[in-house]
Amino acid sequence: MRSIKTIGLAAILAVGVSGVASAADITLKYNDHDPLGGMRTNFVKNTWLPEIAKQTGGKLAIQDFWGGALLSSKEELKGIGDGVVDMGFVFPGHFPKQLIAHSIFNLFPRGPKSFADMAKLYRKVYAEVPAFEAELKKANVKTMLFTAGLPGAFVGTKSIKKLADIKGDKWRAGGKWKLKFLENAGALPVAVPWGDVYVALQTGTIDGCFTNYDGLHLMKFDEVAQNLMISKDLWYATPFLHLVNRKKFEALPADVQKGILKASEIAEQKFGAVYDAAFDQVKSEQLAAGYTVTELSAADVVAWENASKLSSLQAEWVAASKSAGLANAAEVMAQVKAILNGMM
Repeated sequence: MRSIKTIGLAAILAVGVSGVASAADITLKYNDHDPLGGMRTNFVKNTWLPEIAKQTGGKLAIQDFWGGALLSSKEELKGIGDGVVDMGFVFPGHFPKQLIAHSIFNLFPRGPKSFADMAKLYRKVYAEVPAFEAELKKANVKTMLFTAGLPGAFVGTKSIKKLADIKGDKWRAGGKWKLKFLENAGALPVAVPWGDVYVALQTGTIDGCFTNYDGLHLMKFDEVAQNLMISKDLWYATPFLHLVNRKKFEALPADVQKGILKASEIAEQKFGAVYDAAFDQVKSEQLAAGYTVTELSAADVVAWENASKLSSLQAEWVAASKSAGLANAAEVMAQVKAILNGMM
């Protein structure tokens, strides 16, 4: 793995400067481990970052780096907290030891369908369950913007028309808990790094992958695994965090801080329309390419949730999270469950 201090030629080639004006008083660096071209990355590049420049009156310029040019996905949390970059995208699933509470969303396989409701849920959880903010404060980061991946989808090299079709085959998912859902569905769970999934599908190391619908399309997994099962009911759950170094943010002039937060609020509202339209766009592109796309039946959605085993998994999460350092894991589970049930 390359050093997070080494930028190199790839970083120089990957940089795109958003909202940079010659009169800008402050320049911050933003890193994203995903490449441009996807629903979320294009939104960040074309909507959120320019909105920050607008709302700060041109006082703040953002240098944006993509495809992990400065930090890989598993370096980002520490890199932002240490000030290697000032801002960046973090997927909590890549930090199970540091963001323990954030993994709880994986234990609720069905959730809100619209991003507006997801954002409302995330904001409510952050406001009412102190464990989430405490984890970010410990890492010296602060949330500016929530986005989300499209619902979870199955992408496989073999024909898959129903959930039972994955039984006995090797399937990859991101993180311990989603792997357990695959196991409950009868698949053989396999851990494969995100960057290796394309080749693993291509070579037959795995038969399929369960991940967010836009992510699998952005990474072109569907090129080598052209059988898909999708459902808007299977929200991907874990919030996508766009963070800033906390000390850096607090040292900014008050009006610049206010502008960043205002821009993030505006962008978060705009992301809802992008999210809601992207599912159908990905599906239409896959159908046009000749891929086989099957809508998961209502019965299979219920089977994936597997209510008979879900409570056991949630209890397992509580025990594991407590052992990992989240002393009040049971309380966190009860609080999040109540918030989610109230919204659903």
